[in-house]
Amino acid sequence: MADKEESGTETLSRYTRRVMIAIGLVALVAVLLYFASKLIHVLLLVFAGILTAVAIDGVVRLCRRFLPIGRRWALVTALLLICLVLGGLGALIGPRLAEQLPQLVQQLPEAIRRLMAAVQGLPGVEAALQQFDDPASLVGQPVLDRLSTAISTTFGALTNFLLVLLIGFYLVLSPRQYLSRLVLLCPPARRERLHQVLSLQGRSLRLWLVSRLISMLFVGVGVALGLVIMGVPMAGALGLIAGLLSFIPYLGPILGAIPTILIAFLEAPVLALYAIGLYVIIETLESNIVMPLAAREMVSLPPAFTVVVQLAGAAVAGVAGVMLATPIAVVAVVAVQMLYIEDVLGDRVDVLGQRE
Repeated sequence: MADKEESGTETLSRYTRRVMIAIGLVALVAVLLYFASKLIHVLLLVFAGILTAVAIDGVVRLCRRFLPIGRRWALVTALLLICLVLGGLGALIGPRLAEQLPQLVQQLPEAIRRLMAAVQGLPGVEAALQQFDDPASLVGQPVLDRLSTAISTTFGALTNFLLVLLIGFYLVLSPRQYLSRLVLLCPPARRERLHQVLSLQGRSLRLWLVSRLISMLFVGVGVALGLVIMGVPMAGALGLIAGLLSFIPYLGPILGAIPTILIAFLEAPVLALYAIGLYVIIETLESNIVMPLAAREMVSLPPAFTVVVQLAGAAVAGVAGVMLATPIAVVAVVAVQMLYIEDVLGDRVDVLGQRE
């Protein structure tokens, strides 16, 4: 009888211990989520620095593949190549963009007002908007306010950009040192597996960045050339905006098309239709011909999943959340596939970015 009582007491003690551990873990997760919500912009800044380091490391690996040099000299060569490419592009297209971008900022509000006036003239729209004094101003003035706010926060954006570059530079100087210290946080039996996960996450991010670079170049150059042929002004600035926004999959091209359509509408309504057709053609070629041919091994996520992740990023962190949502999703998908589907469930899966 006494043995049964002792056994029951021991079982109760184990159950109580497990409940307390579970409560402690839940509390720890809650605390971490609380601090993460307070530091979300800092965490995004750090992740942007990691993404920058991955991009530079990709150039370093490319240099070492074709040149018989060590990593340190490959890093110096990679940084010089990046500076030369950026400097050459700046010297080539910088002066024209410096003229066109201020003109674009000035003409966008006028294009919005004209578009609103045209929409207001459609049957049934004018009656629905009679409750407002000036429907065009309701759209135009917020745009002006946003533009002035963007200009006033340029210094903050520049500071964040420099911080991202600084974080990326320090990380790429000695990535193994940071990886080894991160792996030490894991139990010894799981350290090798964690190292595999981190390595594959880095490779997946590199492949994703290459796919975005290909898309940005094709869309930017294609839009600029198409607008030049169509006679739309400020084609270089509009092409640059379209190319940069293509960094954001699926949503980016839609956002990039808006300034082009507005400026084309300001010239002639029929040009706006041609601009829409130009974007449809370029995006069709990019998604069905360019990317399949030039990026066979590149990382891509399902469109619906990507859009949902971007909307979630927008709700959590605004513009920065939208921009970094997809690469964060790439990292998360690799971790789930390797640590949960493979290790916990025991199923085989084609891990994102894994070599065949």
